[in-house]
Amino acid sequence: MRCIIFFLAGFVSLPCFAVLNHISKPELDLMYSLYQAQDRDISKKQLKKRLLENQFLISQAQSRALPILKRHSAVGFSNQYHVRRYLLAMLKHKFPHHAKQQMQGITLDWSSDKLISALGPYPNSGQYSDTQLQQWFGVELVKSPRLTLGDVVYDQSMQGRFALHNGDVKQLQVAVNEYVHFHILTKLISSELGKHKLDADRLELLALGELLRPPMQTYLGVIDELHGERSGYVEAIKDSLTTKEIKHFYSSNKQDFKYLDNLLAIALVFADQKQAETIFTQANQSSMKSTMEKNGLYNQFSGSDKLQMPIKITRQHAKSWLAQFAFSSKVGQVSRPIRMPNGQWAIVYTEQPKFKFHAPNSETVRYRASLSLTRKKAATAYEKLFKTWQKTQGVIL
Repeated sequence: MRCIIFFLAGFVSLPCFAVLNHISKPELDLMYSLYQAQDRDISKKQLKKRLLENQFLISQAQSRALPILKRHSAVGFSNQYHVRRYLLAMLKHKFPHHAKQQMQGITLDWSSDKLISALGPYPNSGQYSDTQLQQWFGVELVKSPRLTLGDVVYDQSMQGRFALHNGDVKQLQVAVNEYVHFHILTKLISSELGKHKLDADRLELLALGELLRPPMQTYLGVIDELHGERSGYVEAIKDSLTTKEIKHFYSSNKQDFKYLDNLLAIALVFADQKQAETIFTQANQSSMKSTMEKNGLYNQFSGSDKLQMPIKITRQHAKSWLAQFAFSSKVGQVSRPIRMPNGQWAIVYTEQPKFKFHAPNSETVRYRASLSLTRKKAATAYEKLFKTWQKTQGVIL
């Protein structure tokens, strides 16, 4: 519908697929100064590479026609909104005297009922039709700089859109003021940019690159997704892995697939913390065996046999909570008492751990090997794509 870059009043429009293939000294100086103001530790050489790499990421998003060009997520603000905020921070940093200027907003003559009538109910799907958007883009809120109801709705996060549909005119007024103030300030500063050998359109691309960097690197698999989700691109890399590659990874990293299979363990359970602490102290001063005999205690893992000695257990023991406690405790040491889910208190002691290796064809091996190999292949592909882009664009790092 509209190009991803939301071109500003007084700014020269860039083609939708334009990216920067070099960073000028004034641009690098500005971004480096901004980074320093944010206490971000990076050298100018590293920053130059980062900024050019960001442009490569924009080109990747464009060539793949990714929705991420418009917004990071369906529930967040639009990239247009974020670019304006980032660009505003850059300009205020470069021209602090303008940042202090008081700017008067535009008061809208809109009531809550009028806003509700114009937007209608918020869709259950959270998605708008082209007809709705086209209609709202025709409702002018501000003549100069031109701003429509569609612009405001499109920019908002899901929470903001929901508020607008419920007639929140304050939310609408804030959005209008932010937009108008941005354009007034950029218009004031635009005449000074040339004096500093800076260009508004190029600064806008620098801002967009910084914003797209994290989600695009996640998409390309060089940064892990927070919730473990993977893009279709990364899934395709994972699906391309062969059994031969998995087996080779296993043989080369076999020690990584070693696991604790069983051990000898004692578990003691008490009604209250004070009693547990007393037994813990005694066991550390003498031994678990003598403490159990002295106090008539028996190993909970032995069940009805009521043994006063360690027994072999696995993680699949019937007393699962105590078993997990035992497997997570330090071998050869009496654990400090901890509270159980049922309110009782427990102490464990373990010894003679026995280890095994996951089978080469196990799901555990395939899962771990797939994660590592996919990450490695994604990183290799990323570097190849980046180098190809540098060559085609004539980029010099």
